[in-house]
Amino acid sequence: MKEIIRIGAVLVSSAAVLAGCAKETTAPTNEAEKRYFDAWMHVNHPDLAPTDHWVYILKDTPGTGEDFADGFIFVTYTARDLSGNITATTDSTMARLINSYQPQNYYGPAVWNSTSMQSGIYYGMEGMKTGGERSVIIPGWLMTYSRYSSEEEYLANVTGSNAIYDIRFIDRTDDITQWQIDSMSRFVEKDRFSLFSEISPSDTTETGFYYEGQIFENGVLSGYDVEKLDTDTTSTLFSTDTTIYINYTGRLLNGQVFDTSKETVAKDYNIYSSSRTYEPVLITWSDSYSGLTMGSDNTTVITGFAKTLWRMSCVKGVEKAVGLFYSDFGYGYSGSGNLIPAYAPLIFEIEFTENPEE
Repeated sequence: MKEIIRIGAVLVSSAAVLAGCAKETTAPTNEAEKRYFDAWMHVNHPDLAPTDHWVYILKDTPGTGEDFADGFIFVTYTARDLSGNITATTDSTMARLINSYQPQNYYGPAVWNSTSMQSGIYYGMEGMKTGGERSVIIPGWLMTYSRYSSEEEYLANVTGSNAIYDIRFIDRTDDITQWQIDSMSRFVEKDRFSLFSEISPSDTTETGFYYEGQIFENGVLSGYDVEKLDTDTTSTLFSTDTTIYINYTGRLLNGQVFDTSKETVAKDYNIYSSSRTYEPVLITWSDSYSGLTMGSDNTTVITGFAKTLWRMSCVKGVEKAVGLFYSDFGYGYSGSGNLIPAYAPLIFEIEFTENPEE
């Protein structure tokens, strides 16, 4: 009996050694995900074939305008997962349907830089023309900002979420800076919100920046400040470390108010929040516009806002002003959350006011 036990122990030990020496096998990256995706396609769209770049076009309404090409692409879109749940949208009506609508958020065309588009979306737009609409199914391994030459490389390197994009191709440009400048010029020319009184589209203070101040005497409007003074060199009437108070309202070119310090404006534009205090904001002065800060915590402000404040302080009697500036002086290519889209020119109405505690 002891010999049998000894032999059994040897066999167990040998098996353990063999198991330890066996080559470890691992499933290829995305193997399970690809099986799931292929099965979903087989059940839901068995006759649909992929494009040359591995996406699947569900619906396609051809456009008649400019071809999709590298540059800056203007689109509206709604994204869904394979279960039909909406994960993102630029459509206010759709946002209301899924109870995600917020009145201060921006809804409208998004600007995508073709060099930083996710691969699957880029491939999904290939062959489109402006005015066209397309629904495209994108495997998760194509949802990356990297570019590979084969589907196998994507499968080996990328883990992402499958998506269905409904895309409307609105416009494109090679020069997003000039596009903004042209948009601002058209805004000033039409001025459908009556924000300016004296300036014309040619009256830019500097590239990408419009300014008009209102001069008051004894509380009565007496004139307008439209001088083309350089904010880099013109002296301010305020000394460094002076503290002033302002009210402000920020808008997009479509007129949408995204932020304000005034409670009445917030309520008028349906962006009022009971959790916020609406009151004049403290500004601490500096020896240049780039050093201006806001609030007791000395928060820095965007360049266009600072330039507008600086210009207001260069001419005696200016109490109110409007600054309009391109995204180079604002939030650039990133925008600001859901409020301000990428490459968006901004408008700020600013007025000097009294310390609310006095």
